Amino acid sequence: MAETSFKLTARELVLFHKCLSSRVCLRIFKVMKRNKRLNISAISRNARVSNGICIKHLRKLARLGIVEEEFQSGLHTFTLKNGESTRLMDEATKILNETTDME
Repeated sequence: MAETSFKLTARELVLFHKCLSSRVCLRIFKVMKRNKRLNISAISRNARVSNGICIKHLRKLARLGIVEEEFQSGLHTFTLKNGESTRLMDEATKILNETTDME
């Protein structure tokens, strides 16, 4: 499998590390990948975490440019963005799953 190169700042690298080290953040990313756009209650329910914990992790993903936070008509929604950071997170989670399966 050919490796894809990504350019990251040190701050982005640390944020990616924090996200990839958190099972909760990985679950939230998986929920977003499956649904693309959801309100905070639906994300929390699907990821099986409280709204507060969910928002904390979603905002980390937002700082990386993976999701976009929106407030519309009283709804607090997040949308998965289609960009380099999302592709990096997706590739990294696949590698994590492969290495976990080997253990």
